[in-house]
Amino acid sequence: MAFIDHSDVVIGSTDDGHTFVLLNRAIPPAQRILTDQGFTARRPSGTGRPLYLLPPAYAGEQANTRTGEAMWTLFNHTWDVTDLSWTTRWNPDEPLPEPDVHFHVSGERVTATARTDAARHILANHGFTPTRDRYTLPAGTEETRQLGAVVQAETALYMENLGARIGLGFRTPDDIPAAPARTSSHTATPPAAPAPDRPRRTR
Repeated sequence: MAFIDHSDVVIGSTDDGHTFVLLNRAIPPAQRILTDQGFTARRPSGTGRPLYLLPPAYAGEQANTRTGEAMWTLFNHTWDVTDLSWTTRWNPDEPLPEPDVHFHVSGERVTATARTDAARHILANHGFTPTRDRYTLPAGTEETRQLGAVVQAETALYMENLGARIGLGFRTPDDIPAAPARTSSHTATPPAAPAPDRPRRTR
């Protein structure tokens, strides 16, 4: 499993600046809803799930507005949405700001680096413990709990006007992995990020 496998709808960003929406279950109106907002439908070979992309040119306010409008309509079909994007939260006419916290997702582990004491305090409040050069979650933490900790910490940082960037480890959309094999057991979904503003929030 991966962080992008646990919700019906996952919003994320690739390192090259694409905003993506990934569907982990069939939502028949989703293609119309997303393409109406300028997303391009794509189903990379072997993924087994629909992927919708906004190019880097839309990063910032346009990605914020287009993604927010699409999500408000998709909420009529599911509330199981996780937002892990960073391309919707900055002004592309300005240099990409250095985040107060940078979350790094790699394999089954997540780590974080923080630039300020306020950011470090929030990480500690959400279960992250300091190591020599970064913060980590306790070894063996279930992946859904790791995801929940990241989402909740990112929300807490936003509430304190602190910036965060979640790096999912996808350099380009081609790096987004195939859907995992489904089993009969149900994996609990962590708390989703708050519903996006209309339009979505910017920083």
